[in-house]
Amino acid sequence: MQKNAKIAILGAGAIGCSLATRLILSGCTHVSLVARGENFHVLSTQGIHLKDLTGEYHVQPYQVVENLTQLDTQDIVFIATKSNALPQFVQSLQHVLHADSLVIPLMNGIPFWYFYQDEAQQDIPVVKCLDADQQLIQYFPLAHLIGAVVFITAELKAYGKVESNNPYLLILGEPSHRITPRVQALEEVFANTEIELRITEHIRDQIWTKVIANLSSNPLSVVAGATLKDIYSHPYLQEMTLQITQEVRQVAASYGARISIDPMTFLQLGAEMGEIHTSMWHDYQKKQALEMAGIAEAVFELAERFNCPMPVTKQICNLTHYLSEQSLKP
Repeated sequence: MQKNAKIAILGAGAIGCSLATRLILSGCTHVSLVARGENFHVLSTQGIHLKDLTGEYHVQPYQVVENLTQLDTQDIVFIATKSNALPQFVQSLQHVLHADSLVIPLMNGIPFWYFYQDEAQQDIPVVKCLDADQQLIQYFPLAHLIGAVVFITAELKAYGKVESNNPYLLILGEPSHRITPRVQALEEVFANTEIELRITEHIRDQIWTKVIANLSSNPLSVVAGATLKDIYSHPYLQEMTLQITQEVRQVAASYGARISIDPMTFLQLGAEMGEIHTSMWHDYQKKQALEMAGIAEAVFELAERFNCPMPVTKQICNLTHYLSEQSLKP
């Protein structure tokens, strides 16, 4: 797959704009964005401004549209929205896919497709809190799916203006736990993007690693108003953070996942992210609904299947839900 591949990015927030910019700067010639409302108008007329560790850049996407169906068929579709937005456009994905298209969701938390292995599978178990009516598992183009774990910390300063102060890392893998030619072909697309791309046979191990990071930091950031540095290193918070990581690791282990980072190294790496607020903290400040389903509720649902207790995690998440509900009241 080459730099002239047709690439659509659904969702033009911090992650979507960062990805689009790095792909365009690397020589990708057909990178399109799907955005709505004022964001669409800003990106259409002013493009994307990105400031990261390598410099400051201004790029214009190949196309900016308000609806995915306005695009021709695409070779790659990245989904960079919140997970709770997925049902709104899942059926429209079919309009932009050809037989070899790849669909790569870039979302936090446990994915709705967690129990999907390959096309031959029958009666795929459902993560109920993510797909209660089974619309996603029925209508999402699973044959085109590549799993992804995103380690990108970026902040949307304004529509089309993004800042990132940490290196970029993207991990991709087949749900079937195989290294296939189609996933290897993505290495050429990401060449010279300044995004470190890793191809893995064990994408679910990486999902759980990211879940530990999300669940140990996002809810607590809302409750304490703390940055990643304090969440992982402040003496008043570190003990809770460590307990949450241990509780999630037990659930992960119940599903056969292997976490390669020991707990203390995990805390150290988290603290090194610096004075950065989580995306959930930013959503809370904007009085937006919080992305708790994939990050927290799905983990609790999976934990119940093996009777894994998660007392500290649940208490922090209950406080987070309460604060969110209060902030959303008229």
